[in-house]
Amino acid sequence: MNGLLGVNVKKVVLVIVALVLVLALTSCGASNTVSGESTSTPNASATSTPAAPVNQEVPRPFEVSENTPEYFQDALKTKETLLVLFYGDDAVSQEVAETVSKLHDDQKYQGVVRFLLLKVGEDDQTTGLARDFTIGYIPYVAVLNGRGTVVFEKQGYFDAKVLNQAIYDATNK
Repeated sequence: MNGLLGVNVKKVVLVIVALVLVLALTSCGASNTVSGESTSTPNASATSTPAAPVNQEVPRPFEVSENTPEYFQDALKTKETLLVLFYGDDAVSQEVAETVSKLHDDQKYQGVVRFLLLKVGEDDQTTGLARDFTIGYIPYVAVLNGRGTVVFEKQGYFDAKVLNQAIYDATNK
């Protein structure tokens, strides 16, 4: 009887030690979390940009810097709603780019929203603009209202419903 009790005590101690380790490891990772929602893509290391991850409050004014390409500064001056997508060659980016392209083709957005689809790594201007947005992972989308305020941003996968709502909010407030 004593031998059986000793085996059960050992099992209980092992389970407790395992739980303590799991809790310790989980709490270490939680201190780096900006929000409750994960915004990284499944293959984030393959799609990261040189900039820091998104951690700024929305809404916020877009800050023009020396990195901001002239074409983007001109787009801000039009006072139109802007939808900016940074994407890459990965599958998630390609799927999101297709979603944004379909929205671009939708007649209800013609003359209301200006779409900028920018492939990361194609040129220095795109990289500079990515730094202005402080993106960390692609795909990354931002919606700016006509006053140049970033009113929505998202990294990783998202669907058309999310963007439709963001565009609606930007154009109707």
